[in-house]
Amino acid sequence: MANEVSMRRRALSGCAGILLSFLSGCGGEGLPGIQVGSGEGGSTFGLDSLPFQIQRADGSVLTGHASVRLLRVSFFTRDAKGYVVCSGSFTLDLKHAPAPVSVDCTGAGILPGTVTTAWADHGEGSFTERSGGTATFRYGASLSPATGS
Repeated sequence: MANEVSMRRRALSGCAGILLSFLSGCGGEGLPGIQVGSGEGGSTFGLDSLPFQIQRADGSVLTGHASVRLLRVSFFTRDAKGYVVCSGSFTLDLKHAPAPVSVDCTGAGILPGTVTTAWADHGEGSFTERSGGTATFRYGASLSPATGS
């Protein structure tokens, strides 16, 4: 019984992946109200891994990646020495409205914030650190690969 359920889930995941790939190739016309691609250079749906960067209030920079799966973005970053790690996730809004984010940083606990630009392929936002300072983050296309910033 459990094996049968597992097989069904795998089949459903495979079909969903094929369907999303097909729909993204059609420009999203098969999903009214949900943009797969747009003239603004962004998308709502995604299945990707993107660069993610946090600029802390003290000036330190944490780098890592964000995994995008449908409407959910999960991220993981660390500083150059690997001492400070921040991770979290948020759900994209279909109308690209600001979205709440919770960031879990080493020694600081869960920190509240907002994703102000939220697309599947790029975005930015901020969160309040325990010290009261503001940390900012960017991910995806908003990061310049040439400068690493």
